[in-house]
Amino acid sequence: MTDQAEKLRQIVKSLKEQRLSAENAVAPRIVTVTSGKGGVGKTNFTINFAIALSELGQRVIIIDADFGLANVDVMLGIVPRYDLSYVIRQEKTIEQVTSDGPGGIKFLSGGAGLWELVNINPEKLESLIQSLDILEKSYDIILIDTGAGISDKVIRMVLAANETILITTPEPTSITDAYVLAKMSLAINKATRFRLIINKAESRQEAELMLSKFTGVVRKFLNTEIEAMGYILYDASVGRSIKEQMPYVLGYPKSLAARQIKDIARLFIKVEENQVIIRRGLRGYIQVLAGLWNVRREFVSKGYK
Repeated sequence: MTDQAEKLRQIVKSLKEQRLSAENAVAPRIVTVTSGKGGVGKTNFTINFAIALSELGQRVIIIDADFGLANVDVMLGIVPRYDLSYVIRQEKTIEQVTSDGPGGIKFLSGGAGLWELVNINPEKLESLIQSLDILEKSYDIILIDTGAGISDKVIRMVLAANETILITTPEPTSITDAYVLAKMSLAINKATRFRLIINKAESRQEAELMLSKFTGVVRKFLNTEIEAMGYILYDASVGRSIKEQMPYVLGYPKSLAARQIKDIARLFIKVEENQVIIRRGLRGYIQVLAGLWNVRREFVSKGYK
């Protein structure tokens, strides 16, 4: 297990040394959106956050990377015919598997495609990366909506990204699971950048207390700073929008939730003005993700768990 962690650290270290050239400045921001458990509103946040960013002039695409329960298309009421696996098998182009979403955003179903990276050979990997180059030029931000929970796949998707938005609710189990996910990721790569969102809080006081407690615990026990990006209070219009398959930013633009997620989007854009955000782009993300999963396969084959 120690050997596996060390090899993962080496991959992450080599990743940091990549794409620090001028090319890095124009690559899209790759952001995973994740949570320690299901039911916290992660996918709904991702969709509305993407639209809020689009309204600020950002070109945004969502990659639905939940292997078992792809929810982005369900929430939007759109059924894509193809997913990323078709691109990997060279049956479709990236344009053919990309769907139009509301509010000027695009989305792409990862389907079984990301999982196929485990067994992909170098030639196919390079072909995939080349086919994804169009996304490098077409988008400013790529949001990767991971599956919920603490799993091997989710941890690796977090490690491969430039930055991760961690969604939790004030519920104790949700807070605990989010902390464990952060702890496991930071144990492998201390530089993993998390941005914390409290969702479904009952009051501003509760939300601010949770943000303060969580960031304080991470600072004390993990010796790492995690950025408090904001919160979204409980809003009945969110539930209505889900039933209507209409993002609340569009269906209820004056709702509390819509106003708060727009504030978070503005802060997210402003953050880059004050911090150095390493942009590796989707090419770098896929390369590292494939490498991390192949390391896992190698260690499993040797009898490690």
